Amino acid sequence: MRHTLMLYILFFSLLVVEIQTALADDNPQQAQAVKLDDFNLSGYINVVGEAPSGGISSLSLDDLSLFAIGHINKAVNPFIEAEISGFTLWQNGEAPFSGGGPQYSLERIYNDSYLTKNLSLRIGKMFSPVGEWNVIHAPPLVLTTTRPMTTLRGFSGYTSGVALIYSDAKSAVPDIQIYVQPAGELRPTPTSRATRGYEHVAGFHLNFPFGLNDKLGLSFQHAQIQNTDSQQNLIGFNFSKELGPMEFESEAIHTHFSDADDDMLQSNEWGAYLQGAYAVRENWHLVGRFEYFVDRNSILASKNALFGIAYKTDSHAVWKIEYVNQFGQPLDIQTGIYASFSMLF
Repeated sequence: MRHTLMLYILFFSLLVVEIQTALADDNPQQAQAVKLDDFNLSGYINVVGEAPSGGISSLSLDDLSLFAIGHINKAVNPFIEAEISGFTLWQNGEAPFSGGGPQYSLERIYNDSYLTKNLSLRIGKMFSPVGEWNVIHAPPLVLTTTRPMTTLRGFSGYTSGVALIYSDAKSAVPDIQIYVQPAGELRPTPTSRATRGYEHVAGFHLNFPFGLNDKLGLSFQHAQIQNTDSQQNLIGFNFSKELGPMEFESEAIHTHFSDADDDMLQSNEWGAYLQGAYAVRENWHLVGRFEYFVDRNSILASKNALFGIAYKTDSHAVWKIEYVNQFGQPLDIQTGIYASFSMLF
């Protein structure tokens, strides 16, 4: 709880300082009239084919997401994302659509209030800014069908509460996001998509951009593990860099537990991956990745190596195919061939 209290203090200190600065620099002649813009609707679809070694081949509607975005005025700018996921269209040896119905979830629902030119206040359910993948994990925006466990397991991927977001491209100060979730998650994520639940979440993310698309990020998150007496503190790192036709990205996390649950086999949990992509042509990428992850409930580490191809069309669609070799402790990723088609609309 001491970490949570410190983040609350930092949260409101940043808010007070930025508002005072804005009031001191405010020029009434620059005030603009309130505009009411129409809501924008968009979304994406992701269809995944899996052929795991020793498992059941399948084709599924992995994601169908719809966004509603409103730009009303400085104080009212709602965002809603609803999602259908996990709908098995076909699996080997079974009749079509016999794998059970889809799951419905409210991925995000929040409002942004622009307090100043550089500072916004977000209230509602949002993605937790741990690393980079968790914030931009929509399938059309990434180059692989499978998601690294480092970016998914071991932390609260959602925050149901309040966040302060500071960004100034002209400043030497990094982009900062501070967030607090005072209780449990609003409309919890289905258990098939979340390893465990969290409450009383608080954290921050620092983003240091250098270059057009290059960045370095640092994350911290404190959380209470739901239905246990255990608390955890996570430190994270993310990095991305372009070198001509090559793109590199990496994320790493380390989590320490206090009052560890009896089921835990590790006093710390950690993982890291390194991914590289080579642009053969403008729309074609060769992708390679290696990941090492030590789960809190496993004695052995889980390791996986990936090689794939991604093709981006000019119509915001992405075709992907990859082979994954998993060894060590089986967790989220199995050895096999994975393919997907995803598209923004």
